[in-house]
Amino acid sequence: MELELSKIVGKQNVSSEEFVLISYSEDASPYEGTLPQVVVRPQSTHQISEIMNLATELKIPVIPVGGRSSINGSTIPRVPNAIMIDLTGMTDIIEINEDTMIVTVQTGITWSGLIHHLKGKGFKLGFRGPYGGNAGTVGGSLSANSIGCGASAHGGVCDNVIGLEVVLSSGEILKTGSGWRNKSIDMDGTFARYCTFNDMTGVFLGDHGTLGIKTAATLKIFPLPKGEAYSDFGFSSIEKASKAFHEIQKSHLVEEAVMLGDRNSIDLLASSYLSTFENTECILAIIVEEADEKLAQHKKELCEKIVRKHGGKSIGMFLSKAHWLNMFNLVQSLFEEGFWYNTCHIRPISTLPRLIDKFHQLADKYKLKENGFNWIISALGVDHCFTSGWITMYMKDDLKKDIIYDVWDELREAEMELDGVPYWTGKLWEPYALKRVNPTFYNMLKKLKNTLDPLNIINPNTFEL
Repeated sequence: MELELSKIVGKQNVSSEEFVLISYSEDASPYEGTLPQVVVRPQSTHQISEIMNLATELKIPVIPVGGRSSINGSTIPRVPNAIMIDLTGMTDIIEINEDTMIVTVQTGITWSGLIHHLKGKGFKLGFRGPYGGNAGTVGGSLSANSIGCGASAHGGVCDNVIGLEVVLSSGEILKTGSGWRNKSIDMDGTFARYCTFNDMTGVFLGDHGTLGIKTAATLKIFPLPKGEAYSDFGFSSIEKASKAFHEIQKSHLVEEAVMLGDRNSIDLLASSYLSTFENTECILAIIVEEADEKLAQHKKELCEKIVRKHGGKSIGMFLSKAHWLNMFNLVQSLFEEGFWYNTCHIRPISTLPRLIDKFHQLADKYKLKENGFNWIISALGVDHCFTSGWITMYMKDDLKKDIIYDVWDELREAEMELDGVPYWTGKLWEPYALKRVNPTFYNMLKKLKNTLDPLNIINPNTFEL
């Protein structure tokens, strides 16, 4: 196998050394995977096509991966003897088109790398990547339906896609959106997602790499802002904070709105506010980006009016500035609290108070503080008018793992019962989603898998397909 793969990508881009295989059997989650047979690092779409031809001929499973920074266990192998295709060698920026305001990239590029390049050209992305964007790749985010920086104004990663280039299990190369025309296999001519035929792009988004290998993506870009504004608002209750959060989000006033949902979370990330401003139980931080400074300040003032209407007050801008200006560098510091167990999902903003109350009941039931655990409750505005709720628990004492696993399980069950749904799945969420999925929906998913990957060689067993 190594010899055949070396002929395709070069010997230096193929490895079966044990320490390499061990590292590729893990991601940033607490889950463990099966060691792959070999890891291969292609440089082009054509090379991936050849690899898929070989894998199909030999009926060998294939696991496509990016930066493996996911915290949901979606990128780790679930079957033995797999070929892991590492796309992080595919980092080219294929085209920046100022006419249609899009950028086309190979999907192995990191979000931080893409943002840095675009900034030098005078552009920004709408969605700017997950909070692990120093390692997270465009392709990985598209597969996991990531939500993160910029999602309040622009939605998640999948809302920002114009078209894809995908290698199917057969080795065939597909272009979606306006790339359907019979021209060439590069991405020129892609400028619209919804046109002429069905939305083929959406089939491959959020698929966790089960239906094809995304090799290039075209994303929306925007001019860099000339005006910015930041503000943190304090509230005496989660109910008041949620009402203000909802009104700001539905008014489409901000680039980012993120909330810390209890005093414990504030103590971990912005403790000075607790001593300076009495009776602060929740903080809502907002970031505004606009075409000029005057417009940015006006939108900030509109947010302040909404906050005052719901009983909140302006308390500074420490949290909002730290959150936005260090967007990919805050996550690593949280690991100092211990290994983290997240429950990232989406829900209506109005349901946040019930969820947070339920979590506090669980924290009391399992005596989380007394047992040395910590947590952060946060919520990010997403797209038109919902939120990504992140309740993350931290464990330093490995001897008490059974406690954290019990809470983790109960919390995920509660989150789905209280109107939430995961935006990604992986091992983190699959058991909870699959036992609730509508049979008609799931049967259609199986038909898609059988059609696009009849031998079931691409990331098999994901979604139990």
